[in-house]
Amino acid sequence: MLDFLVETKTVWENLKAVDKPIVLYGMGNGADRILDRCIAEGIPVSGVFASDSFVRGQTFRSYQVCKYADIVKQYKNFVIVIAFASESPSVLEDFYALAAKHETYAPHVAIFAGDDIVSFPWLQAHADKLQMVYDNLADARSREVFSDILNYKLSGKLKYLQNSTSQRQEDLRELFNFAENEVYVDLGAYDGDTIREFLQQTQGEYSKIFALEPDKKNFIKLQRFIAQEQLPNVTLLNSGIWCEPGEHNFFQRGGRMSSLSEQGKVSVEVDSLDNILGKGAVSYIKMDVEGAEEEALMGGCEHLAKYMPKLFVAGYHRDDDLWKLPQLLWNIAPYKIFLRRHPYVPCWEINFLAKK
Repeated sequence: MLDFLVETKTVWENLKAVDKPIVLYGMGNGADRILDRCIAEGIPVSGVFASDSFVRGQTFRSYQVCKYADIVKQYKNFVIVIAFASESPSVLEDFYALAAKHETYAPHVAIFAGDDIVSFPWLQAHADKLQMVYDNLADARSREVFSDILNYKLSGKLKYLQNSTSQRQEDLRELFNFAENEVYVDLGAYDGDTIREFLQQTQGEYSKIFALEPDKKNFIKLQRFIAQEQLPNVTLLNSGIWCEPGEHNFFQRGGRMSSLSEQGKVSVEVDSLDNILGKGAVSYIKMDVEGAEEEALMGGCEHLAKYMPKLFVAGYHRDDDLWKLPQLLWNIAPYKIFLRRHPYVPCWEINFLAKK
């Protein structure tokens, strides 16, 4: 199929084959989905544990939630299935330390329920497109990351996440040249965290900032940040990004996971990048819009083709983004596209960095 794929079994096939007790590490929505899949696949789960500070005698889905030491005492030799997401350095260190001691998996599941995800049929269906993207990425490290991502999503093995991880700030410095007169567009600005990142890269010098954030609670935090920092020449828009102007249903969660969705309970204004920017040129766009990246790029075709600004585009919300987003970008303009993955378990924070 694809020469860079080395895994021959899925994480669920691997779990079915083990002859040791299987325990989940974590509680909550992620653990619910993984436990449901284990039940559907006929994979027995023997116990659940959590970080010591979270264990207070509670139960999860009829399992008594234990501390890691209790699981060690009870089973001694067991398989760990990581069932929650984290980017915390201390938690990631804990994950990798556990993987060094025990057979450990972190299953890949869809962020949006119902989305098609990496599987052997998925790989077969999209093999030509995946190969084309792999062959045309801008450097060897990008191809290595691409391979690791797909091997991880099949197998759930943490070694691929560990191998593919780099540091976001270092990648920005290495791949992009930031000048004093940058015009920055932050799509999915949240509370100002990526504006702060941009200011670090430019030493606080810039020409103009446009920032869009559709979630009302997040937008208040964003306004507060801009006011506290007394940043000049900033335009804030409480709206979402889309392929055309209009309104869209929205899941408003007051955090990072707010997203445009047909099942959303509220309606928000959306606009296209070309419409927002008009005739003005921008030099750098960050795009992390919870699964609407394809539509956002489509709505900025004219601007991207004309000016080719630097792009930082999230590519982890939907598995099809791995081939759809770079193909779309190359159809718009002759970008050099680099692929990097930043610290997270499971395989989130996949980012395409594109430049002339």
